This record gives sequence, C-alpha cells and structure tokens, in this order.
Amino acid sequence: MLKTFLAALVFTAAPVLAATGCADLKSLSLPNTRITLADPVAAGAFLPPPGGKGNPQQFADLPAFCRVQATLTPSSDSDIKIELWMPAAPSWNGKFRGTGNGGLGGGATVGAGPLANAIRAGYAAAGNNTGHEGGSNYAIGHPEKIKDFGYRSSHEMTVVSKALIAKYYDSPLKYSIMAESGGGTIAALSAAQRYPEDYEALAVTSMSSYLSHHTFGQMWIWYATHETDASFIPAAKYAVLHQAALKACDAGDGLADGIIGTAERCHFDPGVVQCKGADAPGCLTSPQVAAARKIYAGPKNPRTGKQIYSPLYPGSELGWAQLAGGAEPLGIPVDFFRFYVFQDPNWDYKTRRLNWDSDVALADRPEISPVNAVDPDLRKYFARGGKLLLIGGWNDSSVPPDVAVNYYKDVVAKTGAKETRESMRFFMVPGMNHGVGTTGTENFNVDTLALIEQWKQTGKAPDQLVMDHYKDGKQVGRRLVCQYPQAARYKGSGNTEDPASFDCK
Repeated sequence: MLKTFLAALVFTAAPVLAATGCADLKSLSLPNTRITLADPVAAGAFLPPPGGKGNPQQFADLPAFCRVQATLTPSSDSDIKIELWMPAAPSWNGKFRGTGNGGLGGGATVGAGPLANAIRAGYAAAGNNTGHEGGSNYAIGHPEKIKDFGYRSSHEMTVVSKALIAKYYDSPLKYSIMAESGGGTIAALSAAQRYPEDYEALAVTSMSSYLSHHTFGQMWIWYATHETDASFIPAAKYAVLHQAALKACDAGDGLADGIIGTAERCHFDPGVVQCKGADAPGCLTSPQVAAARKIYAGPKNPRTGKQIYSPLYPGSELGWAQLAGGAEPLGIPVDFFRFYVFQDPNWDYKTRRLNWDSDVALADRPEISPVNAVDPDLRKYFARGGKLLLIGGWNDSSVPPDVAVNYYKDVVAKTGAKETRESMRFFMVPGMNHGVGTTGTENFNVDTLALIEQWKQTGKAPDQLVMDHYKDGKQVGRRLVCQYPQAARYKGSGNTEDPASFDCK
C-alpha cells in the first residue's frame, strides 16, 4: 500500500519545465560556492566514477538528469564536496531529498547509489563527503572541519541545492525530505535541531547521532570480551546466550516465537548458563559470564554511576560478533579517540586503556560536540510544521535501544507531550537489529520514506506500523509495531504472522 502511494506521488506530479539549462548552471554565482561540473546526463548513460561503488548496469534504468558538482567553503578551512542530481524537468516530482553519510564520513566522491535511488522516484537529490576526504586525521587542529563533518556540510549542501533547484526548474520546490539510517542520522537530526527550515519531513532509523558516547559504547563491548584471554566469548556461544534470553523473556508478549516483544521489561542474568564444571559448548565459563554481564549493563562512570551509553538488550546476542568478537576493536571508535578525543595518532587502546570518567569529560569538550545531534529542543522545527519519524530496534547491537528511547523522552520533556504527539512518532521494533531490511537471520522492513511522505501529504500521522517480517531473506509474514511505550501483544489466537492477531498495550 505504501509503495503504491509513493508511486502515485511520483507519477502524478504536475509537469514542469527547465528554467535554466543544465550546463548554464556552472556560471551561477552563489556564496562560498564553486561549481565544478554541470553536465546533462542522458537516460541510461550514467557511468560511476573510477573506483566508485557499483557498475554501469545498475544505473542503466536512470532517467535523464542534470549532474552538478560543487565545492563549498563556508569557512577558510572548509572543503565540502557536494553532488546534486536533478531529473529532467518532466520526471521531477517537485521535491528535494537530502542524503547523509555513514561512519566517520569522508571520501573523494559522493556515493552514487543513494542519489540514483532518489531520482528513480522523481526526487532531486544531493549528497556530500562531510567536508573531508580519507581518514579522520584532519580532526587534529581543524575545529572548522569538525563542524563541517558534524552538521555544516549537510546544511550547506541543502542551501546550495535548493538554490540550484530554483534556477533549474520552472516550478517551485514543494518541500524537502530526508530518510536516513545509521551514520546518516547525524545529518537528519542536525537539520531538525539546528536548521529547522532545511527539511519539512525527516525519517530516522537506528539513531547514531550521539557519536562522542557511541564510541565509548563500542569500546566497552570490546574491552568486556578482551579483559583477559578467558573473557573472550566464542561466536558459537552467542546462540547459547540468545536461547537463554528467549527462555527468560520470549513469552512476555503472550507469544513464544523467538522474538522478545517486551525487551525493556526483560530481566535476564547470563549466570543461568554458567558452566557447572569444565568449559563446554553449551555453557559459558565464569569469565565469559562476567563479560556478558558487562555488555548487558553498558558503560557507566565508576565515580558517579551515571550511564555513559546504552547497554545491549536481551535478544541482541546474535549480533554481538561485530563489536565483541574481533581481534581488534572496530575502526570507527579507534579513529575517533585517536583524532578527536586525544588528538594523538599513536594512541593505543591496549597500553592506554580508556578511562570511563576523565576520558568521557574529554570527549564532551565543546569543540567535539558538533559531531552529536542529541539536542531535544525541537520546538522551532515543530512550529514550522516539521514531521519527525524515529524508529529503533530492540535487538540493535550497533546502536543499542536506549539512545533513541532516551532521546524521545528528552524531546517530550523539553518540547511538551502535546507538541511532540502532533509532530513526532517513535517506534521501537522487537527483533529488529541495525535498521530496516530484508536480509539476515531475522529482520523487519518498512518503507520509511513512504511513511514520512504519506504523513506529510495527508496530515495523518502513523499511529501503528505494519512491518514485513523476514527470516533468512524470505518474507514469512507481517507484524504489528506499536508506538513507544506500548508493545504489541498477541491476542491468544490467530495467525502469528498477521498484524490483526496483535493489540497495542
């Protein structure tokens, strides 16, 4: 239904005419902007840049579009590369879609995949390199580049793109939209918090916008399983933990189906699977249990007891390998501490372990704060009619649940329950890991772009979600997802893969 609705939005758009030729845009003068390329691309003729992702065949179905590249310099130390694709006038749906960037950003080219997906649906779309190329060593001694990475590159991209759209098309822009997951959520939430005029509708999945503490959470998990050699949990034992968690909490929503529907109320101690004697495949040793307890507890300040970042929740165990199972930590937190926090490229996470008190204070320095987008004051965004859809997964092991849960609670406290209710919807999905999708052992999928479009177009907010349920890449049914803090509860009879068999309570 949602896909049909979005298709209707694309194909019923009123015809528009080009006001300015594509090539003529190169001579356009805009503040702090140097347009380096403005070329028309014929339908099916786009070639990905050398070294870029993708192959020509996957872009063969693209419509004709105007391709613009520019370098933006809002500060004397800025070097923001953006790329804007504008469908030829008859194909344009009248809207602009901004795209974000994953991880710590960077890269000499902007990813063509997200832009291609957008113009297939009729949007003018833009992306950026977050203001730097390559690794994160730029952060040492370059506070303006940190601002560019955190929020300014996306904002400047949006401003310039709107100016180019106004010149290229003969019809005015209807509105601007962004639907991002993971690292791209920094750009989306920064827009709502800092630049409420940039986008009228935002969809955010797997909120990764508390980067300065997110990296502590990642390192906490790695340290937990590498305290000593005995602390390491072999990958095969994640299933042992997972099954024990299911035994403790799976039936809490009225249905034992391999999904913990009430993860927030699940109290599970991994000590129940501790080996009674020697180590064995079906149990965890005492040091392994201690490591698991640390992961379920999450990082805390040892002096104040304050939670630094969200713990992982029962049910997420099958996704622990990326952060807990490697011989070395994930590269993102290591780079962040080296170049942002300590500004020491030689920092060694083994010989100079993190201090969960003083190092948190270092990471909270004002010059690092631009990398975060956690300001709960959305009053200006809501007052302009902005819509925000926020979705998280209870099984997310990359961005654990409390990040989104705490942010939503803070927004309600700051903005007011009534105002939040009118302009924001928040859903936590049982069983979902890092973002919507169709792959993996278990996953859930919904078109977030279509959801936010439907809300913007009709004025009717989504009070419940119906998500496609996938196991091992195959759809097995559909599930009801409720607005937080409610959870879907099985009625006691009926097809367990039918949303009608559940109520929100």
